Amino acid sequence: MAKIYNLRLIKQRESYSLKQISELLNVHIRTVQTWKQEGLNIINQDKPYLVMGYDLKEFLSKRNDKRKIKLQSNEFYCTKCREAVRSTDNQVWFECSGRNIGKQGFKEIVIKGICEFCNTKINRFSHSGLIDSIQNSFEVVDFGGLKDE
Repeated sequence: MAKIYNLRLIKQRESYSLKQISELLNVHIRTVQTWKQEGLNIINQDKPYLVMGYDLKEFLSKRNDKRKIKLQSNEFYCTKCREAVRSTDNQVWFECSGRNIGKQGFKEIVIKGICEFCNTKINRFSHSGLIDSIQNSFEVVDFGGLKDE
């Protein structure tokens, strides 16, 4: 599983050896050597290999950005499939936690459904102010206590 590294530990204008990088980010030296093969910019090709801090930050942030998944208004993220999916038959139900969100006084709601591929429960968090747009995107089966508001 991919790891998110603390990029604030890396100083932009400092050069790091591969061993220093592995100790700083608490990863194995082979991991850093793999990053070198994947395109981490090395400032000198003689040993010890040195990497500038800003190059390392840029490389790791690009790796993190590749894993992000942008969801459409009618999609959920399935943790089992690890991708954006829709609910089976586009049917969802609400559960209201009762917590207030923001200054407008909206209630926190959880939109629940079933993954169309693996039949796993999927969730998406929202607020009561978006109920109309949610009803346009999904076929709502149960309002979970929100109908009387």
